[in-house]
Amino acid sequence: MKSKPRKVLMACIQPYWSCLQLGSQHLARQFSVNSFEVHYFAAPVTPLHLLKINSAEVPARFKASLQSPLIHNNNISSYIPFSILAPDGMPLLRSRQVVANWHKSVFPTLQTIIKNSGLDQVDLLYIDNLSYHFLLDQLDYDRCVFRVMDIHEHFPGWTGHCRWMAQKLASRADLTIYSARGLKEYVESLSPQKTALVANGVDYWFFRSQGSSGGRHPVLSKVPDPVVLYTGILDSRLDWRLIQETAAALSGVSFVFAGPGRPDPAVGRLPGNIYFPGPVPHGEMPWLMHSAVAGMIPFDIKYRLELIQGIRPLKLLEYMAAGLPVICARWAEVESMNSPAWIYDNVHDFVSLASKAASRKHDQQPYLDFAARHDWSSSFRILQHELGL
Repeated sequence: MKSKPRKVLMACIQPYWSCLQLGSQHLARQFSVNSFEVHYFAAPVTPLHLLKINSAEVPARFKASLQSPLIHNNNISSYIPFSILAPDGMPLLRSRQVVANWHKSVFPTLQTIIKNSGLDQVDLLYIDNLSYHFLLDQLDYDRCVFRVMDIHEHFPGWTGHCRWMAQKLASRADLTIYSARGLKEYVESLSPQKTALVANGVDYWFFRSQGSSGGRHPVLSKVPDPVVLYTGILDSRLDWRLIQETAAALSGVSFVFAGPGRPDPAVGRLPGNIYFPGPVPHGEMPWLMHSAVAGMIPFDIKYRLELIQGIRPLKLLEYMAAGLPVICARWAEVESMNSPAWIYDNVHDFVSLASKAASRKHDQQPYLDFAARHDWSSSFRILQHELGL
């Protein structure tokens, strides 16, 4: 008789289908291919999201909330609860009362959603979203894993308000995993039962073999070659001054930033060879990367290091799996990876490396070999071992 699949409930931040595919979405697919029945819960949608209705994913979040659960190709069920309130960095929404009780304003109730989805009892509870801390008290589970991807208190609005949630999760989870070496000290300060480094990986074959035979990606139709590419959120972690100066110095190179968000308005007017095509669906990301000559990670190490020091960049591995050289700012986590990335320390270095990438072809094999050694399947095996799955 065929045994029943084990069930995992994953309580995460981004929607499963988001253009931003972070570690938990990749781990969800690893659970699925390893015979788990996966139920993936994202952060709730609330009436306040209507203020951002023109944002690319907000209408999709409302639609997904009405249709939950969505069943995806790999038989993963994804959910977006609708809630009147939800924790946020804004003053009222980060209060202890909201953080502790927001789930009581979900409609239909989370208890109803869980019961209707057959989740009264699960083999594994997986949490990376602090706001889902209450599931520890409301769900019947065999084991729990808490995943840490950032130093939570370093983000604006959350200082002093999220530590008790992180401590609650770490102290009660069977295993607390962290995605970068730079997070080890923070994780240990949460008094966890057990910890393990389960580093970010890459879906190697997806990025290696998913280029399109149709030539350049259409979002680049009006962008001259050569293209140096950034993929991900456009926020204050990027060094917009460096980007501005580099683009001005290399007018014959196109610098493309594909992702949600906007550049820092304080930088002022940007050169015309900087392009913002907006978010690109994750399924098309390899095609976009295969249309570039290099990937870049121009983080602001001077002024934003506290937001960056715990990042092991997924995009470094993804660029390399697509065969691209990677021009990357220097910080401790990147250096500890011992990758063949091209590391820079200042604007002069960045200009020199971008010019090098644009002026001649490069041997892809070192990048492909490095990415292949860091596939998500390797990270998942570590998680399996540490949890005894």
